[in-house]
Amino acid sequence: MPGIQRTPITIKKWVWRALFTSTMIPLLLVETALVAVYFLSNDEIRDANLNYLQAQSSSELNLAMLREAKSLNRQLEHIQDLSTGMAAQARMIRLDSASPVRAEQAARHGFERSGAWASQRDEGDQASGFHAVLPDIEIDVPLALRMTAVDPLMRNIVSTHPAVIQTFVTLANCYVRIYPYVDLVELLPPDHDCRDFSFFYLAAPAMNPERHTVWTDLYQDPAANGWMTSAVTPFYDGDEFLGVVGIDMTLDVIVNQILAMELPWSGFAMLYDAKGRSLAVPSRGESLLSLAPVEQPDVSIIQEEDVLRPAQMELSRHPVFATLSEQILGQRRGSASVLVNGEPFKVAWERLSSNDWIMLSMVEESAVFSRTAEIGRNFQLVGMALVGGLILFYLSFFLLMSWRTHHISRHLSVPLAELRDRLHRIGMGAEIESPGQCGIVELDDAHHTAEEMYRRLRQTQQELQASERRLLDSLEASGDSLWEMDIPGRIIHIHPNLWRMLGATGREPLVMRELDFDRLIHPDDLEAVHVLRHRVFTTFGDTFECQYRMRAPGEEDLRHIESMGCNAHSDLTVEPGIEPQGGEGHAASSASRHDEDQAADAIDWVLLISRGRVVTWDAEGHPVKAAGMHIRIDRSSFASHLR
Repeated sequence: MPGIQRTPITIKKWVWRALFTSTMIPLLLVETALVAVYFLSNDEIRDANLNYLQAQSSSELNLAMLREAKSLNRQLEHIQDLSTGMAAQARMIRLDSASPVRAEQAARHGFERSGAWASQRDEGDQASGFHAVLPDIEIDVPLALRMTAVDPLMRNIVSTHPAVIQTFVTLANCYVRIYPYVDLVELLPPDHDCRDFSFFYLAAPAMNPERHTVWTDLYQDPAANGWMTSAVTPFYDGDEFLGVVGIDMTLDVIVNQILAMELPWSGFAMLYDAKGRSLAVPSRGESLLSLAPVEQPDVSIIQEEDVLRPAQMELSRHPVFATLSEQILGQRRGSASVLVNGEPFKVAWERLSSNDWIMLSMVEESAVFSRTAEIGRNFQLVGMALVGGLILFYLSFFLLMSWRTHHISRHLSVPLAELRDRLHRIGMGAEIESPGQCGIVELDDAHHTAEEMYRRLRQTQQELQASERRLLDSLEASGDSLWEMDIPGRIIHIHPNLWRMLGATGREPLVMRELDFDRLIHPDDLEAVHVLRHRVFTTFGDTFECQYRMRAPGEEDLRHIESMGCNAHSDLTVEPGIEPQGGEGHAASSASRHDEDQAADAIDWVLLISRGRVVTWDAEGHPVKAAGMHIRIDRSSFASHLR
């Protein structure tokens, strides 16, 4: 029906829609029915084996957790052993007053303006020094230089253990030795007291009377390494507390360790401290449990106090684990089920013996129970073969139909695209080649019609070009000149023949302002020219003819035209019939008019006839463009004009 508006579609989409409605829909109905039968039978088999899988999955998840927990525990115990060994060596060096001091170590240290004594430059070695000036601390430079003997062990621990990011020795008098190098003076404030930081006071006698290796909470590293935890071991001389050594692991390292764990059914693990506060939660756990990401500390700010990282979550306060937290904190290992956003998850946990941290894993129960399909496979061979055969047939038919759709649409769209391209080239005036045969009568006829149109347009174009050429040749032979005027902009376009008539040099402009053009007209003729222009511009369609004398532009005129240009619209707009101020209009006085007449008598004037009319108007009837011709009058007519 003519009144129905249809959305345009491509040929390929139209062919595809036609084939789909006639063939695909029936096939989809048949496939849906068969697949529904398959899933009903599959549900029966899955329900029969669900209880068995629950027991097996819980056992397998617990075993996986135990395996990964033991692996992480061994790594943490190894770091504790390294910390203990480094503490023993630091104690020995601290007590050995005869330990040699390398001269280059003494040379790379010095006193700062604040009074602190610290390493001055990075030579791929440790950083060290009394980086703060404290009233109760005496700077013992010989002791500090002796402690360089611990450097090989510190470097070896960092270079051979990927999980270790940093090692340090901090003596009771706040002397610090750290590897790799950091600028202690730049990073730490002058009143920095190492005794106020957890990596020191947790291992000091007040908090650690058993003298064990302790693990710190996550804290912001004063050496600008972000969030980290440290295995810190104190060392003594009898009952005298000498200092601590520490091995640092960043939060990123711990998270990467958690992510690298291989848990079944695409599960993930998390790490909590002994009080149930989160230490490391991967991004998947953050998203699932709706936790805010860990905010990274600004390492560019000088750290003046101990900054502990707030826990992302606590088991006892999170709605998912609130009822299970007592069981997790009270048992060494176990498993249970929880709901997260209405979805059931299996949870298993294992407590690490090295530091009482808790490793907790989560896995979707739906992923666990997907193995029902594998158990019921032997009971569904016939159904699977039927469904597989149906899917194979459907895919084959789908591919065949897609190929046919593409072939048919291409058979139609390619000739149409060629026709569109030919018409576009015809419109642009470009050459076209003769079309081939596409095999479709209607499209072949359209191509032949376009070719005929092209031939006729080319013939018409050639005739127009020949006519234009004859006009230009006649103009050149006669010596006459064409002109065209942009009336609103007061811009005049001139043919080069005008300058030849006037005897000019040939380098005069072909576009100039009306004001500059009028400067070349004889002063006695200028008023009549203005009056005629005004009458013609305000009279619709009248042709005008005017005789006036004109001269060739001089050097001063050319410089003036070049300096003013022809784009200053506001300067050029002059009321028709009113002469602009500045020399072309009414004389300021009779004396200046007498001078102009004397100057005009000395110029070689050429008498011209200018004919033309307005050829274009705007929508409101205002003139837009005028055009005409300049014709030179011979000398006898010129003499009569002067008389």
